[in-house]
Amino acid sequence: MPRLSMWRDHKSLDYQFLDNQISEYFIVGGTGIIIHKYIGPASAGKPDDPTYQNPDTSDKNIKERVIQDLLFLENRDRKYDDNVYEIRGVYNVQDNDFDLSQFGWFLSADTLYLTFHLNDMIRILGRKIMSGDVIELLHQRDEDLLDPDAPPINKFYIVQDANRASEGYSQTWWPHLWRCKISSLVDSQEFSDILGTADEEDSLKNILSTYNEEINISNKIVEAAEKDDPIGGIGLIQTNSEHLLEGKTTKEWDPVIDYGENINSGSAFPANPTQGLRFIRTDFKPPRLYERRDNIWIRLYDNIPKGWLERTFQSTDLVNDTTQSSVNNEIFTSRQGLSTVLDPKNKDS
Repeated sequence: MPRLSMWRDHKSLDYQFLDNQISEYFIVGGTGIIIHKYIGPASAGKPDDPTYQNPDTSDKNIKERVIQDLLFLENRDRKYDDNVYEIRGVYNVQDNDFDLSQFGWFLSADTLYLTFHLNDMIRILGRKIMSGDVIELLHQRDEDLLDPDAPPINKFYIVQDANRASEGYSQTWWPHLWRCKISSLVDSQEFSDILGTADEEDSLKNILSTYNEEINISNKIVEAAEKDDPIGGIGLIQTNSEHLLEGKTTKEWDPVIDYGENINSGSAFPANPTQGLRFIRTDFKPPRLYERRDNIWIRLYDNIPKGWLERTFQSTDLVNDTTQSSVNNEIFTSRQGLSTVLDPKNKDS
């Protein structure tokens, strides 16, 4: 009588029996999960472009294994299957706790690990779940929102990594489970095929994205700062119209008007200063007034520019350039958004 052995060099009837029992476990106790199948980049690029992998220029031959941008090794313009697939999966539900063990705050439950039945997944999806697929959890649907007019929406995740689960190997040593590492979906270019565009009023992009709210909050903060701190400091502290007390104050000033004399300026302090000498450092932005006392240059105050933004952000002259230029009798505004100048959809321009 031969020795008993569960191992076979092929998937025997023992494997089929165990696989059916494991599949039944997922059907009975698993949760329904919708898979948005990634089918490849929306475009493989120009045929003569060396930074793209383009075995065939026809869109029908662009597959998941094609890399759109070989320089950055990424697929920014992703295409997803119009059909959605429902699969049963299992994972451990976690509480959303803040992890303070590192610099900053991190959500410890922001990453989940989902387990699927391997053969059922291949039978339904046609392949294994891979990085780039989008997962939609039906049971995480939030219907009790603070805004009664806001539509309920499911929770979306992006697959970051996938591999065979260590607990999915049965007595026959053949794998039965597929384990995926997923994280919360964010509003980015890669998922525009699923989320839609901002022009669509009821698109998932407008529902999920917090971009407009964050911009409005930022604008309100700037408005409040300009109102509460119109001169950018604690003000000018004076005992009379000609004498300035020591302190780090700010205001818009002119050396001749404020002091009745010209004050030397430059990018470095003078070599042999006298006591009480005032000097303007022009290499600071805004220019800063100092006074020599003993062996110390005491900072008196800064000469603030016109507005609160200019005093706060040193790049304001570049990013908020409101001037206009005339080219061939045509007026152009210096400050323009990239979206008005460059068309990201036009790959041949």
